[in-house]
Amino acid sequence: MRKMQVMVIKYGYAILEVDSEEEALGRTKNMKDCDFDWSDFDDAQVVDNDVYY
Repeated sequence: MRKMQVMVIKYGYAILEVDSEEEALGRTKNMKDCDFDWSDFDDAQVVDNDVYY
């Protein structure tokens, strides 16, 4: 049996009260995972099919 590394993509959404897109993007840099409503993951793909640790 081989070890494989798999990557999944998930999207987090947050509603912010801001005056501009720049402010919204800047505020997300300091947010924690728990500040977002997360979608179900999608688009799983194998990124390395022969992993050695």
